[in-house]
Amino acid sequence: MKLEYYPIRGRGELGDKFQLARVRDESGNYFKGKYDQARQFSSEAELKTYLADMVSVPESELDIKLMHL
Repeated sequence: MKLEYYPIRGRGELGDKFQLARVRDESGNYFKGKYDQARQFSSEAELKTYLADMVSVPESELDIKLMHL
């Protein structure tokens, strides 16, 4: 499964974390209401683990990349 994500950077006390603004799959599904927009992530690996759980696929079958608006 392929997902694109759009981050909001500069979060956390040191500004080194990010939050999700949008998540989209290859079918155009934006998963509205399925993810916590207030949650902060330290790395793309941490995000990938969270998204794999959200879409109920093994992490090894998930491909994520940065969304370009």
